Amino acid sequence: MTIQYTPISNLPYPQPSDPADLPAHLKSLAEAVDGRTVMRFQDAASRDAKLSAPVAGMIAWIGVPGRLMYFTGQAWVPVAPVPVFRVNRDEGTTTATDYTESLADSSAGALSVSFTVPASGQVIIAVGAYMRSLGSPPAASFMSANVRAGTQVVLAADDSRAAAVTAGTRTSVSAQYLVSGLDVGTTCTATGAFRSYKADAKASFDTRYIRIDPIP
Repeated sequence: MTIQYTPISNLPYPQPSDPADLPAHLKSLAEAVDGRTVMRFQDAASRDAKLSAPVAGMIAWIGVPGRLMYFTGQAWVPVAPVPVFRVNRDEGTTTATDYTESLADSSAGALSVSFTVPASGQVIIAVGAYMRSLGSPPAASFMSANVRAGTQVVLAADDSRAAAVTAGTRTSVSAQYLVSGLDVGTTCTATGAFRSYKADAKASFDTRYIRIDPIP
């Protein structure tokens, strides 16, 4: 059988001189189209079990968490990455001078948000809160974020990437910064981290939030 291909999508089709084997021709066409359709899977695990050798450009829908993904040639990433946002309105305090993810006087746990690293390997992280220092005199209060891939910290909280204020009055403060070089397609977690400049000046954080904006 002489195989010819369409000029745009490179799909096979039979020639007049080929044997009249319709099942074989349909099978050849179906196999060519199979990897170019929007495939549907329950979750990423069932997708990966079925597609052991995906090729760049494949598109697949995964039911959990309900997302359209495409394969870059190296990893599966969202077709249209969207921002993710978490907020905690329970005020908490700390006297720690090193960054901590836990706050006293608050029944809420750590403020965390998970995201899938887009094809660019870059995201913009925004952190903010109503902040104040309860010290006399007031000392600086800082909110940043630890970024983890699994359990490994890939970018630690730092004052250069922090919302900060030196005030005894409740002040709305925020900061945003670019994170680059993340492994494409991995699931990362950003967790709020907090500190006070002085141990004898309690830092207060209310309505604290984290927002992640993936860069496609």
